[in-house]
Amino acid sequence: MMPAMPDDLELAARFVAALFKATHGRPGHFRYIDDIAAWAGIEADADVERALRAAESAGLLVTHAHKPMAMLTEEGLDAARSG
Repeated sequence: MMPAMPDDLELAARFVAALFKATHGRPGHFRYIDDIAAWAGIEADADVERALRAAESAGLLVTHAHKPMAMLTEEGLDAARSG
């Protein structure tokens, strides 16, 4: 039996937690998406996209307009702090 696929919110939570850790909880710091996904254990490109879409839709992060980078919003920082 194959393991269950993580849902979008689980992927988003893992990504947000890894981004929080990578930025030491400081606002205004972009990090490369591929690095954060690797730290979060999200390997498949489709899963990375799902994580980003869910986190962005929830207002937890923003992506850079011209670079493959993401940054937590105040809401994302608060969510990560409350764990």
